[in-house]
Amino acid sequence: MAVFTVHEPPPSGDLMRDAERVTFVRDGFSWAAFLIPLLWLLWHRMWLVLVLWIAIVVIVQWGASLVGEPAPLVAALAIALVMGFEASSLRRWTLERRRFRFAGVVAGTDRSECERRFFADWEGGAPVAPTSGTSAPPATVPRVYASSRHEGDEAQVLGLFPTSERSR
Repeated sequence: MAVFTVHEPPPSGDLMRDAERVTFVRDGFSWAAFLIPLLWLLWHRMWLVLVLWIAIVVIVQWGASLVGEPAPLVAALAIALVMGFEASSLRRWTLERRRFRFAGVVAGTDRSECERRFFADWEGGAPVAPTSGTSAPPATVPRVYASSRHEGDEAQVLGLFPTSERSR
């Protein structure tokens, strides 16, 4: 099952343009960021992360070369592993810096199903009305779009438990 976080761009007034710019970030390990981090960072236009990554690689490799022969290889593998595990978090951070708004979490069998599920309920960043008695400005509420597939009578549930409580 694929799990994506959804990020909406700053509103431009054109709903179709905003819908095209909605970004889905897959949660989990990124093989592309692990194997080819430089190209992955360039592809996603993550300029600040790219500069920081280059600085970290240069400093760690310089320090590892002072230690001895197997250290540079171990250091390169460690940096690649960290990049693979943290790629989606770094991408979310970059989107947040670009003023994208977290819109929710979508789960499905693949990306296209997640996109269909999200856009079926998408309100285009419309604010939710505040509850009565509060003076807080309207805020948008992130949603969780879970899989609607069922195996027999037991519904699949995201989380630590394989079935819902009512099926016990």
